[in-house]
Amino acid sequence: MSEDFAELFFTDVIVKKIEIREISPCTADPERIKFLAQADRPLEDVLPILYLAIPNAKYSEKLGALSYMHQQHLITIFANGRITMTYVKDRDEANRLVEEARRLINRAFIYLKTHGKPSREMIQAKKELTPVKIYELLPKTNCKKCGEQGCFAFATKLLNGEKRLQECILLDSKEHIACKFQIEKMVSPIRLK
Repeated sequence: MSEDFAELFFTDVIVKKIEIREISPCTADPERIKFLAQADRPLEDVLPILYLAIPNAKYSEKLGALSYMHQQHLITIFANGRITMTYVKDRDEANRLVEEARRLINRAFIYLKTHGKPSREMIQAKKELTPVKIYELLPKTNCKKCGEQGCFAFATKLLNGEKRLQECILLDSKEHIACKFQIEKMVSPIRLK
């Protein structure tokens, strides 16, 4: 099902608009901007889904906020529908990033509608995920083909979103493919297509 068709089918649950409300110079680089935007509906119900789908996301149910890095941008999504993004080049890039966020959020709403809320156990398992747990499933050859000095460094950067699982080419071998799928499931238990 195409994304546009899915949005038509689930029109009652999706975010139709995210409006940029405030733009200011970025703290890290005054040549760039940061902005505050507001979705046309609360996002509380999809924060756990986004947390489970985005590998490097950090989620606080207590604060009602989810943060993650996307390219070089720090993105924070709040339960009340507020969204902030940093290190943005200009208004055009801001509009593109807002549209990407809207589509991602809508895929999470569609997931919620079709699959229900994720279990507490899934959320807890991701919160307890550590580089050591990932390292235990890696080949442990320290071959450096991923660009890191060793498998533990790769596991740490994978968990932080600085590396992608595909960068460990040894995981594609018959010997390690099951571990690759297990790591994928640990890092991103939910797939938002």
